Amino acid sequence: MRLHIFELDDLGPEMAARGVRFRDLFIDWLTPALPEATFSSTLVPAGARLPAPGAYDAYMLTGSRAGVYDNLPWMQPLQGFLREAAEKGVPVGGVCFGHQIMAAAHGGVIEKARGGWNVGRQQHQVAARARALFDGAATLSALSFHQDQVTRLPVGAEVIVASERSPHGGLLYDFPAMSVQFHPEFRPRTVTTMLDNARPGAPPADVAAMARASLGGALDNQRIGQAFARFYRTALA
Repeated sequence: MRLHIFELDDLGPEMAARGVRFRDLFIDWLTPALPEATFSSTLVPAGARLPAPGAYDAYMLTGSRAGVYDNLPWMQPLQGFLREAAEKGVPVGGVCFGHQIMAAAHGGVIEKARGGWNVGRQQHQVAARARALFDGAATLSALSFHQDQVTRLPVGAEVIVASERSPHGGLLYDFPAMSVQFHPEFRPRTVTTMLDNARPGAPPADVAAMARASLGGALDNQRIGQAFARFYRTALA
């Protein structure tokens, strides 16, 4: 399986100094669940030309500091790519901003969450009909780092994961596309590094403190990675 990652931002100067990019987090997260995959990537905001949907077997979209409503120059071509991929049956996964721009490409609405920033370790409920995808789990523990939400579902999407703070926390489409609002590729150290090296627009101090306090305990990153692996394998079967 040739899985191509669309990197939609960087992780900040501290991560860059350590040579860590979004693609590295995704490869580390997905490789145990998808040992047959070979990975490549495109840094989309840098202006790189997008491949044709059929150039790779499947795609994954990362997070970003940007909002879909910012309508930056690279966003409309990316949404066009996503619609073309859907038409051709090419499987696409998305995380956080990737989840949001996938929804926008198919008619969903993305806005700032009324409750503000959503950062740290949180529990999410798995819809009964989607539990087989997550190996029978009824709940998932994962890390969040966002202030935008999908507030109106896109065409062809059903909610498979939800929480009080993220009611549209995971979507599965009636074409080969799947996405989650949280960050299964993040580890607690990722969150603390981002909070320690806050950039403009970062979460306020009280939100950061609550996020740090939430980081203990197990995460279901591996289970979520296996769910994406099942999604990709089923779509490509």
